[in-house]
Amino acid sequence: MLTRRHFIKNTGLALTGSALLASLGRVGYAEAAGADYKALVCLFLNGGNDGNHLLAPLDAEGYASYAAIRGAGSGINIPQGEWLPITAASQGGRSFGLHPNLKGLKSLYDSGNAALLCNVGTLLEPLTRDQFRAGKGRPPNLYSHLDQVLQWQAGSGGSASRPSGWGGRLADVSGPQFNGVTKFPMLASLSGVNLFTTGLQSGVIAPGSSSLRGFSTSTASKARYDALRKIEALGISSSLGRAKNLITGAAIDNLATLNTALDASPALNTVFPASALGKQLQTVARMIALRDVLGLRRQVFFCSLGGFDTHTNQLSTQGSLLQDVDASLTAFHAAMIEQGVDQNVTSFTLSDFGRTFVPSAGAGSDHGWGSHHLLVGGAVNGGNLYGRYPNLIVGGADDADDEGRWIPTTSVDEYGAQLARWFGVSDLASLFPNMGHFDAARTDLGFMRT
Repeated sequence: MLTRRHFIKNTGLALTGSALLASLGRVGYAEAAGADYKALVCLFLNGGNDGNHLLAPLDAEGYASYAAIRGAGSGINIPQGEWLPITAASQGGRSFGLHPNLKGLKSLYDSGNAALLCNVGTLLEPLTRDQFRAGKGRPPNLYSHLDQVLQWQAGSGGSASRPSGWGGRLADVSGPQFNGVTKFPMLASLSGVNLFTTGLQSGVIAPGSSSLRGFSTSTASKARYDALRKIEALGISSSLGRAKNLITGAAIDNLATLNTALDASPALNTVFPASALGKQLQTVARMIALRDVLGLRRQVFFCSLGGFDTHTNQLSTQGSLLQDVDASLTAFHAAMIEQGVDQNVTSFTLSDFGRTFVPSAGAGSDHGWGSHHLLVGGAVNGGNLYGRYPNLIVGGADDADDEGRWIPTTSVDEYGAQLARWFGVSDLASLFPNMGHFDAARTDLGFMRT
């Protein structure tokens, strides 16, 4: 349970991160980020992205299975010739295709800088259709947006009792080890408050993505600034009230300090999309450019894009969203190349859940379970699919019911553990409470280069 003390501590850290920049000039750092720098960038696809239209089989048998359910009359059919063909040595020579709007990511896949992990989801332990239908081992509240978002971000399959996310716990474990004396937060959220970047000890900074300016030089803006400063100075007997005033004041100073550091950094030549996601990832790229100034060797970022709850009009809605994902992630990877850290930064997707293979009324799909996810970066073992792609048979061995809700064959825990190992953390039990329920020796999850 979140206590008042925990709330004040973490909220204060979230807002005071940039104030710490002011102290950087007074502190000497023996270590710079150097070659050992690593960053993870989480992109959460809010609403439940339909993995069945992120990736599909193109061989005759596989596409026939797809078309038997999502055929021309389904309202959500993508013709075989429109998919972007990719090779996947791990899948026994089968042919697959990426969504038609992922042209930039296909290029990264072909060049070995992107991969996909198949059929990932929330699990308490490995689960078969028979076990599921007998009521064994089910994660709580499947198909619920709120619950599944929390389980994905907690990395716990629903069993964690601690109010923290696996990105936050990753910072708790790795921050003291890698970031030395710097007090600047290694966690950054470009999409507001979320569980993923909530640690038990680590703070998080949450700068805006569309504008990093809190106050301008206009008369009205100066008046608001002065009024807030006066409010801060008021004597308040409540400890919570005093803490709030401290947080407010620190937030104002912190934003100004962060802007000063960002303004002093070299401009990026890479052009990002003007979309909300493009701006989030552009801000991440700008913050990564400050890694040596901040003395950070490890950073964890959180971004998000909403709108994936496609109960209706899925082809148009998801197509537009994936086009934004494609342009934004491709630009971000180009910015990492520009900075010379493409081998040090890995981007990856999460989402509430997949969607039913069986279409819903209105040319959409319903809440599902397992789904496929993207990984991008120079350290990714790209140009391949990892995990096990499900058999597209409604009511078959991979279906939780008779709607094509794929039972995950890879857990969130296993997904995150591979990223954590690459990040330099070996104590996986502290990050993923259920990791002991899964096979640590799996050989089909080698999607990161060692």
